Amino acid sequence: MEQTNRAKLFDVFKPDTDALIYMSGGRVSHRYNTDFEYSFRQESNFLYLTGIDEPDFHVLFDLQDQTWHLVLPKRDSKFAVWMGYVNSPDYYKEAFKPDSVFYDDKLEVVFRKRKPSMVYCNTQSDADFVTGHGLETDTVTLPEALAYCRSIKTDHELELMRRASKAASEAHIIAMKRAQTASWEYEVKADFEHHLVQQGMLHHPYSGIFASGKNSAILHYVDNSRRIPKGAQFLIDAGAEYKGYASDITRTFPVNGKFDGVFGDLYRLVLQALVETTSSARPGVKMEDLHLHACQVILRGLKDLGYLHGSIDDMMQVNLFALFFPHGLGHFLGLDTHDVGGYLKGVEPIDRPGLRFLRARRTLEKGMVITIEPGLYIIPALLEPAFSDPKQAPFLNESKLRNLLNFGGIRIEDNLVITETSYENLTNVPKKPEEIEAIIGD
Repeated sequence: MEQTNRAKLFDVFKPDTDALIYMSGGRVSHRYNTDFEYSFRQESNFLYLTGIDEPDFHVLFDLQDQTWHLVLPKRDSKFAVWMGYVNSPDYYKEAFKPDSVFYDDKLEVVFRKRKPSMVYCNTQSDADFVTGHGLETDTVTLPEALAYCRSIKTDHELELMRRASKAASEAHIIAMKRAQTASWEYEVKADFEHHLVQQGMLHHPYSGIFASGKNSAILHYVDNSRRIPKGAQFLIDAGAEYKGYASDITRTFPVNGKFDGVFGDLYRLVLQALVETTSSARPGVKMEDLHLHACQVILRGLKDLGYLHGSIDDMMQVNLFALFFPHGLGHFLGLDTHDVGGYLKGVEPIDRPGLRFLRARRTLEKGMVITIEPGLYIIPALLEPAFSDPKQAPFLNESKLRNLLNFGGIRIEDNLVITETSYENLTNVPKKPEEIEAIIGD
């Protein structure tokens, strides 16, 4: 994988320069002023290009001859006592096949001897380090190049993502069943994460959301600590990480297993938005167009259910959709949950309510991995001002919507690989009401 990824990066820069690329890897972080170490996870760009998942490493890429050079931290006996290992340079030479391996105390000698015309850096702290050696740096070009490379996945990367999605899909089904007997949100979270740990997946791609009742309308709810109300819906937005690669799946379901009443109506509406936008995903389609289509589906459904009235086109003009669907339809997925590459250079966010937070404005291409996650939320902080807004209020059935102010929200999210002519859905968690009812009642 890393060999292919490095080749992609070299191809972007082309071998007609005497510049270098310098990157430092991740470091162990501690909780405030203590010696408590957080679990180490390698910086994603460094992992993408090297495959090394240890702290304190550096790497140099020579664009002139397309070679790469691994820079090791100098470990001492104290490190071996506390951490249990000190691998030799020969180990890394054999395991990762760099063109050379040397310790970090030799970096200054390498810079002085090589005298590159430019050093491309991943971060400002890397640039500060290089500038200290009297060299010119660029912190813009490399991150842009890496985002471009990472947005198209290799076959090997896709295999890792399939593994992550399979594990998370299994965990979601386990959590759905657990929610029927759990008293607290964190009990469901515990069963979800237990399954992943059993698979050896110790890192989480993001803080999972296990939200019951009206907590399900909080987009980034991560407390996961409240009692589950009887008869409430339960929203789980959680994924798995396998060898650095993420899955990101959301399901919302009734704790009692019955898709009836208001919840059943609104759930089917969100499911329709998911099905329609997913079926339209293919090369050549713009992500913002998928988002706008989902917005229209949601508005039309709310009108059919009597919560809105008037012209759908007119509702779109006054951005009524943003009251109920305030986040973007999806995002890129890969080494990070909100993966890089969503915006090409020169492309700006759309300055419009409901679209300002789109995490990707790309025309879909084969090899991209995206999420599709329409949602419908009843958020008093958005609706109360709208009831008195002269542009939006005429479309709102205020009395009927007020009956929903404690409802919460619904979100359904799948992970798609864009193929030559269509897509592959990596997610294998039921989402049709009758399928979920069968699982919960099993």
